[in-house]
Amino acid sequence: MHFLVSALGSAGDVHPFISICQALQARGHEVRLIALAPFEARVVRAGIPFTPLGSHADYERLVQRAELWHPRRGARLLLDELQARLREAHAVTVAALPPGRTVLVGSTLSWAMRLVQEQTGLPGATVHLAPFALRSAVCPPVLPGGLDLGWMPAAALHWLHEAAERLVLDRWIAPGLNRLRAELALSPVNRVLSRWMHSPDLVIGAWPAWFAAPQPDWPAQTVLTGFARFDEGGLPLDPGLRAFLDAGAAPVGITPGSAMAHGDRFFSRALAACASLGRRALLITPYADALPKPLPPGVHQVGWAPFSQLLPRLAALVHHGGIGTSAQALAAGVPQLVVPFAHDQFDNAARLRRLGVAATEHVARPTPAWTSTLGRLLGDPATAVATRRCAALSASATPGAALIAAQLERLERLAARPS
Repeated sequence: MHFLVSALGSAGDVHPFISICQALQARGHEVRLIALAPFEARVVRAGIPFTPLGSHADYERLVQRAELWHPRRGARLLLDELQARLREAHAVTVAALPPGRTVLVGSTLSWAMRLVQEQTGLPGATVHLAPFALRSAVCPPVLPGGLDLGWMPAAALHWLHEAAERLVLDRWIAPGLNRLRAELALSPVNRVLSRWMHSPDLVIGAWPAWFAAPQPDWPAQTVLTGFARFDEGGLPLDPGLRAFLDAGAAPVGITPGSAMAHGDRFFSRALAACASLGRRALLITPYADALPKPLPPGVHQVGWAPFSQLLPRLAALVHHGGIGTSAQALAAGVPQLVVPFAHDQFDNAARLRRLGVAATEHVARPTPAWTSTLGRLLGDPATAVATRRCAALSASATPGAALIAAQLERLERLAARPS
């Protein structure tokens, strides 16, 4: 069976799909992954045929725009970029389509895969990595900026969702999408974010129910699996990193995510808090220009490291709340100080806080507040109990990628249906 998989986004968005592709290969299927060009080496190293979308320059141009991480403007920029590149993504997807029986698999932003699914009649699945992608009036996700509307009655919130989508979101998104759909001889659509972007065949929530329980107003075809974690854990730690870890007490890890090129204030606050607490610090970022020079004593920096090996050796992890980083930290049983910037990060942070494994801070808060929050997190016995509980749940579960692969195989029976 052929599976054509598309995963758009940063490393935290692509890595889980590498593990899903590997799980499908292990079950005897042929797989190809479409992702942004900078991830080619990683995908090929994992043994997966790769088709690039865009260029390294395109990716850097986007991540260098500071508004990408603004709590309100970030979503607009991201969706505008998605629409601007949708025609190209559609052409790349069509060109990568293998002959014969094929199942299409797309991430939240892989709208080109949905277009191809409608054109060809092939079965397909939408795989959402974070619950933020699924609208609910019963248990609403926390919105960018930290707005939590969970206090509203479900009926009122449902009305608000419908009005916002009809009067704002569809007017912004649908015209461009429908122009391309007309070129492809597809009828126009509305309710793009709440309905159209979810495959009618299968929607997979790639998280466990203990992280976000299923809701009655999610798409009826939604199933939950578990986190699909991947970080090239078979690769050894960098010798310099290993030497730093071995040289003293467990450090506090600090990362704003692989695509955050504007982490100056984040790093400054986190480093100052660590210094006030007498803690060593490990900075994880490919954008070293955002770091102080020279680095303070007791501080080390790496561009990347396999989290499955690294995180168990940390005292805590200060991070942005990306779902990939959050899942790895849950599995490692490490306390988390989450500093969300935009997108799904505020909702992920709220869910981690409810689990008892995390505290939250804001990048604009003064250093003493960060110091106090991090100090409480490191010394809280209840947090230690909660992190051990979540680590045990992660360790005892069937790997999420294997569960997702099994769900995707259910679509094989639809692969022969007429278009």
